[in-house]
Amino acid sequence: MSHKVRASKPENIFGAKREKVALITKQLLHYGIALLSVGLALQTTLLLSPYLSATPAALFFAAVMVSAWYGGLAPGLVATVLSTLAVNYYFFKPLYPQKITDLNILVPLVVFMLTAGLISLLNESRRTAQEKAEASLKSLHQSEILVKSNEEALRQQEIQLRLITDTLPVLISFVDSERRYRFNNRAYQEWFGHSAAEVYGKYLWEVLGETAYEVVRPYVEKVLAGEQVTFESQIPYEDGGTRYINAIYVPQFNNQGTVEGYAALITDISEQQAALRSRNQAEAALRESEARFRYMTDTAPVLVWMSGTDTLCNYFNKPWLDFTGRTLEQEMGNGWAEGVHPDDFQRCLNTYINAFDARQKFTMEYRLRRFDGEYRWLFDTGVPRFAPIGEFIGYIGSCVDIHDRKLAEKALRDSEERYRILTEVSPQAIWMGDSRDGITYCNQYWFDYSGLTMEQTAGYGWIDIIHPNDRDRVFKTSMQAVTNATNYEIEIRFRRVSDHSYRWHIVRGLPFRDAAGQIIKWVGIASDIHDRKVAEDSLQQLNEVLEQRIQERTAQLEATNKELESFSYSVSHDLRSPLRHIAGFIELLEKLHSSTSLDETSQRYLGIIAQTAKQAGILIDELLTFSRMGRTEMRYINLNMEELVQEVKRDLITESSGRIIHWQIESLPEVQGDPSMLRLVLRNLIGNAVKYTQTRNPAEITVGSINYENEVVFFIQDNGVGFNMQYVHKLFGVFQRLHSDPKFEGTGVGLANVQRIIHRHNGRVWAEAIVDRGATFYFSLPKLLTKEGE
Repeated sequence: MSHKVRASKPENIFGAKREKVALITKQLLHYGIALLSVGLALQTTLLLSPYLSATPAALFFAAVMVSAWYGGLAPGLVATVLSTLAVNYYFFKPLYPQKITDLNILVPLVVFMLTAGLISLLNESRRTAQEKAEASLKSLHQSEILVKSNEEALRQQEIQLRLITDTLPVLISFVDSERRYRFNNRAYQEWFGHSAAEVYGKYLWEVLGETAYEVVRPYVEKVLAGEQVTFESQIPYEDGGTRYINAIYVPQFNNQGTVEGYAALITDISEQQAALRSRNQAEAALRESEARFRYMTDTAPVLVWMSGTDTLCNYFNKPWLDFTGRTLEQEMGNGWAEGVHPDDFQRCLNTYINAFDARQKFTMEYRLRRFDGEYRWLFDTGVPRFAPIGEFIGYIGSCVDIHDRKLAEKALRDSEERYRILTEVSPQAIWMGDSRDGITYCNQYWFDYSGLTMEQTAGYGWIDIIHPNDRDRVFKTSMQAVTNATNYEIEIRFRRVSDHSYRWHIVRGLPFRDAAGQIIKWVGIASDIHDRKVAEDSLQQLNEVLEQRIQERTAQLEATNKELESFSYSVSHDLRSPLRHIAGFIELLEKLHSSTSLDETSQRYLGIIAQTAKQAGILIDELLTFSRMGRTEMRYINLNMEELVQEVKRDLITESSGRIIHWQIESLPEVQGDPSMLRLVLRNLIGNAVKYTQTRNPAEITVGSINYENEVVFFIQDNGVGFNMQYVHKLFGVFQRLHSDPKFEGTGVGLANVQRIIHRHNGRVWAEAIVDRGATFYFSLPKLLTKEGE
């Protein structure tokens, strides 16, 4: 027995030591896992920081979860503290030292610590519950009371867990592998407005809504596949509104390693995202504003400078550097002062320092040396700059080159002196005034003419020497011009002091404006037009006499035209009758030819007589047409010129039969005109082209148009015999023919008719040609015709 005792003591000692060593090893392993997890999370976050800038703590949650899951509460809390220090040290700007009182830093750290602590506590609770459950199962056969005690402890733990999860400002839920809700904390219920009982057992899409579920579905599929998921996204919840969230999905495995579901930790970061967007927008706006400022100053036609609180200049725009021909480094500080003219330097310095001390705006003029060595006058305006909080940060100034203006001002002064002398010696009355005080200046001519002094003329005293019949009209016209701020011109009779006679003057007044466009005075001149008015009256009387004579002459011409029309009709009627007799007797003689033989000479005589009679008939018809064209009433309609040309071409088939003619008829525009008259124009011009190309094989005839702003020009071009341009002025006269060849018969009336018709359409007609190389006839028609008589 004693032997057994002695033998058991060493065994107990060594067993206790082994258990102690195993316990220490296990603890070291737990804390080692915590340190290793935090280290890996830190290293991974640093590597992925460009992509995880909004959620640098995501991987540290995983480190805390792994530490708590594997080692329990203490390693989890150690991982929490280490993760908090790492996040605070590496991921909040500035890195060190940290302002722990800054709420923008403190709040995220506290939320992180609470969430990480919750994870550790949840895992510790799970471990504790698991250990107790295992102990309860082992001792189930010992005591039923102990089982009840363990169930009560578990219930208390669940209550504690529910209490803890309900107090956290994050959404915590558990979803099973079928995507049904099995747990939701109070924040979840408040967010969606549904109690835990209402949500319990429902599918994700029933609570979130179909749209929101489609956004989170890829992440749900990943976590149910056993992968922990962390993401940020904007979610359009059906009952919770659209929010920007940070979510962590952690899978829950059973003893067989199968995913039973997952825990979801969701944080609403909408405000942080909005603040981040606002900050990014503000930073972008600031950068854009700075770039826009530099672009504007570098492209502005002024020289811009800036100085700091030490009075030294720290910026010059490109126009300044281009003007001085110096670099930015040379101008910085007081370097720019080297270019100021020595005579202006001290004055400018005093102005600048006094304004700088008083924080007031200033202006000054000085001469600055240009890149070519010339000193030019600048007008410099400096304005103090203040930060949004009211802190003085320096000056900004702009300089305008006024050298030319300074020279112009001097030239203006000289010019004003010259013009003052000119006005005094001018042989016309010159005055100046304003709408309030009336006349304020008159030249010497006025005083000599009117006999008035400046005191008598000033204001509206000049009205006294105006003819009584003109005063109301003059006053009304001048007041209307002042009201409308417009120039005016009026004829007035002024009384001359030398003989007290009234003489006509033309008075012209115009407003004189300042740079802002405001009228500052009126300037006028009065010129003596009395002699001209007398001459105009005489001319008016002469015109009236001439007008009477013109009316009488017009009546005579109208009577003559009627007599000519009557004569034309009578001549045509009287000429047609003998021509018909001649034609009839010739026809009878030709019929007798079959029974009575005539010699060859007699036959030739008969042919000549018949042809001459026919030609005389044609001539009479064309003369009648020509005489009617001047009095025929025109009928304006819209005409398709292309169709009209085709009709004329068909009419000329008989004349062109047996010949090879290449027609080129271009697309022609529609115009307004008299259809019968314009058809006659085309018939004459195209007929001439066919006639004068009969010696050509093949003949080339082109009909086209040219479109101008106010008119359309039509042309008919051929490759015929042409004509000598030396005689083009005779072309459109009556009985004027430039070809006497028997092959080219004609009356010499057709082109005269063309000209009369086109002139009645308010158009033009002309021609160009080269002998034996063809001719081109042109006529124009206005695009908007004014009907004759309107």
